[in-house]
Amino acid sequence: MTTPPPLPQPGDPAVPHLAEPIAPPPDPRPDLGPVPAPPATAPGPDPFAVVADAVDGMRDELAALGDQFRRRLLNDREARRSLDGLLTELDQARRAAEGRIVQPLLYDLVLVVDRVERQAAQGDAFAGSVAAELLGVLEKYGMTRIPVTAGPFDPGLQEAVGTITALSPEQNGRVAEVVRPGYRMDERVVRPQQVRVHTER
Repeated sequence: MTTPPPLPQPGDPAVPHLAEPIAPPPDPRPDLGPVPAPPATAPGPDPFAVVADAVDGMRDELAALGDQFRRRLLNDREARRSLDGLLTELDQARRAAEGRIVQPLLYDLVLVVDRVERQAAQGDAFAGSVAAELLGVLEKYGMTRIPVTAGPFDPGLQEAVGTITALSPEQNGRVAEVVRPGYRMDERVVRPQQVRVHTER
């Protein structure tokens, strides 16, 4: 019977690989050096800054629109003022032309009214109705009778053609009676009112 060989022991020169640790096989991949760290990602935009920029942009746009609106409004006002001025001048020219043409005719009609009213004062009812119709025609064309008012003499509307003795100091300088009616067109006196005035003797 054959005796088996003895088992190798550590440190035995016949088995040097048991005395030293076995080195790992070399890495077949090329040496790329140290692995670089991943690049730091840039921080995202601040949402508050984005909103602030948007608000500033809207504010600037609204300010520009407001300036444009104000300029257009001023231009419209200037145009309207110019148009109003032209319309006023046109109306004045029209009134002046009408006055030069119509006023002499109306003044002649006033003289007719004077004669008809004198006839009506004698009790002629027909003459009174004609006088009323003629006064309506005068008013239609802007010729109105100056109203009769009891008060101080007004040289802008009245012409003194006589005096009457005042019965009291309070009556002095006041209109006593109307002798002939006066007429005006708009604010212009065409014929002053003829009156007698109270005076002290």
